[in-house]
Amino acid sequence: MKLTLAFALASLFYLKTAFGQEKIWTKQSKISEVVAFEKDIDPTTTFLSKNVSLPREYYPLANKYRVANPLIVQRKALEYLPIYAEYFYTPGDSILRLVSYDWEKGRYDNLFDKQKIWKEENKNFETYNSEYERIKKSLIAQMGTPTSADRAAKTIKNETSDYLERNTLWETEVAHMELNMIFSATTHRIRLTLYWKQ
Repeated sequence: MKLTLAFALASLFYLKTAFGQEKIWTKQSKISEVVAFEKDIDPTTTFLSKNVSLPREYYPLANKYRVANPLIVQRKALEYLPIYAEYFYTPGDSILRLVSYDWEKGRYDNLFDKQKIWKEENKNFETYNSEYERIKKSLIAQMGTPTSADRAAKTIKNETSDYLERNTLWETEVAHMELNMIFSATTHRIRLTLYWKQ
């Protein structure tokens, strides 16, 4: 009994500290619980208000669940990249439907500022690749073995320019979770997407 309780407390402590400011929310719940979660991470957290659309290619249930503009939280960088957490929910019942965590510099900056960021970040592939591996290992410790995972970045051919990409997928009957990295001339981002299938 004592061992089980100690394990449960250690697991809870791990979930609270595993990501530092990178803690993730993995439970389908009311949006009010997410607000409390974010305020627990940082009582002075910054909430943003942005119009964000969800294309069906990104969220396959977009036609089934019409979501409100997301609750967006901007978290400070713990190591290299700040995080933008976006929580999409249905307005009628306030149920969380999709979560997106973006490790990205200047996600909502204007184009002029982004161009300066792109110029600097184009030199930092190894940093992004290392960050991807660190995040992936933490997720595996929390979520278990992924359904599929790239061992290294792949070059994706595009009409305008080629870019590098990595993907790790966790697929269950209940949820879809994917960790993705895109490294291109105008996008330098690691994104964790989680949505529930009901």
